[in-house]
Amino acid sequence: MRIALYNLHFSTLGGGERRTALLAAHLAQAHEVAIFSTTPIDKSCVRELFGIDLSQSNSLLLPPSNLHHEAAIKAWKPNLFINNSHGSRLPCPAARGIYMCMFPERKPEGLEGYQVITANSDFTKQWIAQLWGRASEVVYSAVEPMGPPAMKERIILNVGRFQPLGGHTLFKRQDLLLNAFHILQWRIDAPWEMHFVGTIGQRFEHRSYAKALRRRASPRVYIHVGLPQNELRELYRRAAIYWHATGYGSLAGNNPARQEHFGMTIVEAMSAGAIPVALRAGGPCETIVHGSTGFLWTHPSELVEHTRALIASPDLRQTMLEQAIQRSRQFDKGQYLLRMDAIISRLLAS
Repeated sequence: MRIALYNLHFSTLGGGERRTALLAAHLAQAHEVAIFSTTPIDKSCVRELFGIDLSQSNSLLLPPSNLHHEAAIKAWKPNLFINNSHGSRLPCPAARGIYMCMFPERKPEGLEGYQVITANSDFTKQWIAQLWGRASEVVYSAVEPMGPPAMKERIILNVGRFQPLGGHTLFKRQDLLLNAFHILQWRIDAPWEMHFVGTIGQRFEHRSYAKALRRRASPRVYIHVGLPQNELRELYRRAAIYWHATGYGSLAGNNPARQEHFGMTIVEAMSAGAIPVALRAGGPCETIVHGSTGFLWTHPSELVEHTRALIASPDLRQTMLEQAIQRSRQFDKGQYLLRMDAIISRLLAS
């Protein structure tokens, strides 16, 4: 078959782009696959950052204006169209279509031609039903296993794009985590390190935000930009604790789009035995079993106290490490690809 995938955000490589790339590489083993985007896809960068080989997939450039995208993709004559571009309202340009929703922002205009809508979590599925009145199928985002764990060090890790609050982006709240780590340093005896890993977008405010974090960072705080996949994996394996704060300060009922919709990096951390301590909101409530595979917090003071409890008890860390690894296997990339294969097979058979 000819399968077209659509994602307009490859200029900033995040979880959605890795999900697109992984599916494209998988489908290209048996089909002719093209990824349509408005910016060139650097396949060597995708390989280095995500460990995904796109050499068997086509990368086709679309005109800047969304008005011409439907016609351009139709001209390629795909049998199946998979839209994994966040916030897209592109009508389906093929006889069969799958719309992969990361969160249902704005009205569902232009989505009538898609036979299947997928949600990346139960949290997203519930909001698709409430905001769009549409049924959807949960396909958890593809998590790359980062284990096995190495000898654990006194490292707290956070992974996420460096970008401030604004528009429809998820604010990862590295600023809050930096403040919490400064407080933690005063309340523990042993020296621990805080590592922030992420990419920086091309906009001025994104660079300014990252620079501000660097200026405020105390000793033992490290900021890594564009870390290659092998180095990121090694950091996951060495980290003992993983912090996550996306969505803090935005009430889920008032602004659910600013909550973590799934939280791929949390599950990546769990797969490497880094125990997550995450905000009690959105997708992390599905992936973390509080008190067993990690901790959920509501106020930053709880983040600090849960972390102090982990630091004080190596036995607790070891028990939760093993349970976190086991839990992470329910969300790995193999499960993602199996689920997508089943949906595609069913859709084509119909």
